[in-house]
Amino acid sequence: MFEKLKKVMLERQERDSVKSMMTYRPKKNNEETITEEVIMKRSKLLLVGDWGRVYPPVNENGTWNIQNLLFGGTKNLIKLIMIGTIVAIILMGYKELFNYISILEEACPPAIKYIS
Repeated sequence: MFEKLKKVMLERQERDSVKSMMTYRPKKNNEETITEEVIMKRSKLLLVGDWGRVYPPVNENGTWNIQNLLFGGTKNLIKLIMIGTIVAIILMGYKELFNYISILEEACPPAIKYIS
């Protein structure tokens, strides 16, 4: 159904990108090495452009990677959840403040409200 979109996205992610095998050692175990295949792409920004990792929305075999399509990878999903939680807490705090103000307005007699 979306074969043309898949083809366009594959061509776009493969243009000006480099596929590399990267190896690193975790801090807790210095003997074990982890090797993974990473797609790197150069940013098009003029002064601050640098290489960055690409989380492709379409796998090489032509299947959709839904998590990368919607959020851009697991790290971005975790960041989105954390920022959303902080925003929700702030909004709940404002709601509580305004509820408290409305309760105080109802409790005060009308003459006292206009004096102060």
